[in-house]
Amino acid sequence: MYKAVHSSYLIIKARNDLYQKNILCIEAKLMNYGEEISYWYFRLNGFFPIVNFVVHRTEEIKYSTDVDLLAVRFPNVYEAVGGKSNDWDRKLLDQFDKDAIIGVICEVKTGDYNLKDLFKSESVKYAIARFGFRQNIDGYIDKFEKLKIVEFSQNKQKYQIAKILISNNEKQGDLHFMHFHLSNLGNFISDRILKYKDKKWQDRMFFPSNYLASIIDRIYHE
Repeated sequence: MYKAVHSSYLIIKARNDLYQKNILCIEAKLMNYGEEISYWYFRLNGFFPIVNFVVHRTEEIKYSTDVDLLAVRFPNVYEAVGGKSNDWDRKLLDQFDKDAIIGVICEVKTGDYNLKDLFKSESVKYAIARFGFRQNIDGYIDKFEKLKIVEFSQNKQKYQIAKILISNNEKQGDLHFMHFHLSNLGNFISDRILKYKDKKWQDRMFFPSNYLASIIDRIYHE
């Protein structure tokens, strides 16, 4: 009887271990390292981010593509651990109205890139529609091509949508998007963990990220 139960336990454990490995493989395919750093940067700044948002082929869109990251943030964000007003990156949040609901369309480039390939109008339009901030968005698409942020109000609520590029190098020119250096994002994440290192350490296994858990482990033991 004991052998049968023990064998069943080993089978279940093996299946569970395989399942966990498959989940980790799936997560690894979802995000490259630049996207993962960007994901946690926005998440630790009070946003709800998603990565690799699929832009499907339609009558207006000839080829399927994706947006590296979309993120939404609501006013009055608060969390007792790491979610207070002095925890946010002011370089980011000072770009926005504190009372606005914020949408971010983000491109992440770890190598070289062509400015002409960034924030193509059909992908931007598709992403704005997905935010669902308002029904009629056509009047804002052309305007948004030449602006870093577009804003509007509906039912007395202000909304802002921004284009943000995260990369290792900033190109010169008349840029119609914000730019943040990838290294600065990594520094922000490390600083936030250091500030709350005891709390982050005790909860490190709850974060669905080996990247973040390894940073927590390193900082806690330094």
